[in-house]
Amino acid sequence: MWLYLYFPMLQLEGMTKQTVSDDFVTPVVIIDGRKNQIVQLNDAAQQRGIKIGMGLGTACALCTQLHVLPYDDLLERQQLLEIANMLYQVSADIVIDEPNGLVLKVDSMLSLYHDLPSYWQVISEQLAQLGKSYSYGMGESTIMAKLLAREHCNVLVLTPCQKRHYLGKIGLTRTSLDSRVVELLARTGVKNVAQLEQFALSELAKRFDTELVHYVGSLFGKLKETLNYYQPAETFELTAPLLFEVEVMAWLEKPIEHLLSRLALFLQQRNLVTRTLYFTLALRDKEALEITLNSAEPEYKAENWLRLLNLKLESITLDAPVQSVSLKADALETQHATIKDLFSTQQSAMSAQGLRAILCAKLGEQAVQYLQLTGDPRPEKASSYSHEPHFTTLKSKLRPTILFPKPQPLCERVNIISGPERIASGWWDGEPVQRDYFIVQNEQAQRLWVFREQNNHWYIHGVFS
Repeated sequence: MWLYLYFPMLQLEGMTKQTVSDDFVTPVVIIDGRKNQIVQLNDAAQQRGIKIGMGLGTACALCTQLHVLPYDDLLERQQLLEIANMLYQVSADIVIDEPNGLVLKVDSMLSLYHDLPSYWQVISEQLAQLGKSYSYGMGESTIMAKLLAREHCNVLVLTPCQKRHYLGKIGLTRTSLDSRVVELLARTGVKNVAQLEQFALSELAKRFDTELVHYVGSLFGKLKETLNYYQPAETFELTAPLLFEVEVMAWLEKPIEHLLSRLALFLQQRNLVTRTLYFTLALRDKEALEITLNSAEPEYKAENWLRLLNLKLESITLDAPVQSVSLKADALETQHATIKDLFSTQQSAMSAQGLRAILCAKLGEQAVQYLQLTGDPRPEKASSYSHEPHFTTLKSKLRPTILFPKPQPLCERVNIISGPERIASGWWDGEPVQRDYFIVQNEQAQRLWVFREQNNHWYIHGVFS
């Protein structure tokens, strides 16, 4: 048994649900430029008398404020693959029937779901999450299931009488048969699909070519069909086409949220995470704007990525209206469980890597640097800045929190607490120092880091907090 799912408004629903609110009332139609016919329309356009198959001139006469979009089979295919990826979590054998149909093999799944109603309940729940309009049909072949679905049969189990009734309403012109074959059959009185069942394949082979024999045999399950089953992609790539061109960056929030939610679902289902996302904003009459978003820690949650992206977008200005937004994630890695102490007081604190990711998104990669030790004993050169983290274990030496850029003369009375610590270094680069450092305390109870040079001059180099 085969279950066919037909999605008649795939492109339009994919665009409107990603870019506009639910109270959107502008009439929108999608037109096939090759036939100059409307192939998809929303409720607002239908209320104004516009119908599927109507020409563009007639539709514009009925509605002067009609929003017209060209039909794009690539966008439909993308939407179809998204649905297939969702259903693949609950059904194993899926066949893509472009541009707007999916075929599911039912027999192999009944051993898991026990009966057909239970299987259909799981499928319908998955489809409800996507919010797509669809009709379905069940048959002993993919061809029959497709014909019944496009006839809006929406019945899982048909009696032989009911099946002949539905197939009898489908004319041969609505099949994939060549017009020449349809004309020859019409001359013999065969005008609908149900009438094809009365012929034996051997009889058809004598009077018609192999195309009709193969079609009828496949239609009624007498010949085996050659099918290519769907395999889910190993990387994530999705485009959100915009219903209208967007000139303000804030208006991209809804399509971006849609993309990130799909990414989160994709990663969560596969127990994967990623550190890098690639956004592409297609601009009108301009080169596409590429945005790379990095996270210091592997991440999959949409809200965390959205927070980083919003910081990144604050510094970006659009040079032209945006026509679509694409998201790609190809550097995927397995998610490893993190063990946290139940009694830790730092459960809600941000990690160093998380803070770095936020700062990089806000200020840019080059603006964020790490403080690291250099190994030079001279205090002025003991640390430096780097764009990459380099963690070094600190030696057990007491150093002040505040180090002056330039030592200042010591002009007050102090009491020595500890020292001396002699630092004699720098002979190799022409900046030698020879100092004896002390930790002292002044009359205000401040602890200072001071040193004495060979000429017995004293200087303050730092202050302890």
